[in-house]
Amino acid sequence: MPAPDHSNARRRKLADTSLCSGALQVRFAWAVDRWSHCVVLDGQPVWQSLEGPWPCDRDPDWPASPALVELDRVGSGPLAAVVAVGLAGRAHYSMSISVDSHRPDALLFDVACRSHQTPQWIGTSYAPMTASGPAESLLAAAVIEPVSQCVLEIGDRVLQLRATGDTAPASAGSPFAGPTTVVWSYRIARASLPSCDRPANRSDS
Repeated sequence: MPAPDHSNARRRKLADTSLCSGALQVRFAWAVDRWSHCVVLDGQPVWQSLEGPWPCDRDPDWPASPALVELDRVGSGPLAAVVAVGLAGRAHYSMSISVDSHRPDALLFDVACRSHQTPQWIGTSYAPMTASGPAESLLAAAVIEPVSQCVLEIGDRVLQLRATGDTAPASAGSPFAGPTTVVWSYRIARASLPSCDRPANRSDS
């Protein structure tokens, strides 16, 4: 008799995993073969992580967002965090999400990718959770901003944080030569500035 498979039961339990910073929350859901996450503000979903290749005809070994297959919540109270790891192709990903102690209604995302070959793409991508309107319009409610070694690229229906490395120019297509470890970090927070005062592209790398 085969051993029981507890993976589905564990995923159902982990599907309740979330992390809050004031009115801002990140929630996780199992999406076919990896964890996706949704950002919620004042009880309303605003951003959804884009999983798998994007556009759809791209190499699935370089997904639009880190492929995360193991997930856990650690710590409690203001020190709580969500940590996750995963693999796509020959790239290993890790992500840590924590509360930003210096800003209300804000979460920090620290990400790393260890690649054994030259990457085609490394970064994180989000789609707006609205039926219509460009992705940029949601930045007036919940802003996504680079903190380190990434640049924000805003498309019509997709917003992407492209990892740039510590010295590579933001305009470089793929500045990494494998094997390499790439790290990047960004913040999602309640917007504090009118959208007309916010730069369309920002890099603090």
